[in-house]
Amino acid sequence: MGQQQLLLLVLSTVIVGLATVAGIQAFSENQAQATQDALVQRGTSLASDLQGALAKPAQLGGVDSSSTGSKAASAIGLDNATVDVDGASGQDATCTINSATQITCTASESPQNVRVNLQGDSLATNFSTDGFD
Repeated sequence: MGQQQLLLLVLSTVIVGLATVAGIQAFSENQAQATQDALVQRGTSLASDLQGALAKPAQLGGVDSSSTGSKAASAIGLDNATVDVDGASGQDATCTINSATQITCTASESPQNVRVNLQGDSLATNFSTDGFD
């Protein structure tokens, strides 16, 4: 009877260990996905604000499509062209307004970056989540 109990104890320890490892992996994958979602959400939000500024005449505080990142950022009420991304699970995640038509969002441990390109006067937004330089 002692050998059977010892075998069950070892077996249950192995099963609990495997379940713990699987849980840690699932948490890590979900954290990476949450960061990616936060990057896309913040990029979309900034793109929406920039589209509004592009549609507004320059005399009323709008910007043209050739504006630099800092000028475009100030037109939408930001002090700096680099914005922190909330909800990125403690990672060093930022979105940078490159120009009035392009936003780049990156995170230190995110598997991919997010680039948002505004397409002229169109309200369509082009997302690229490829690994880019």
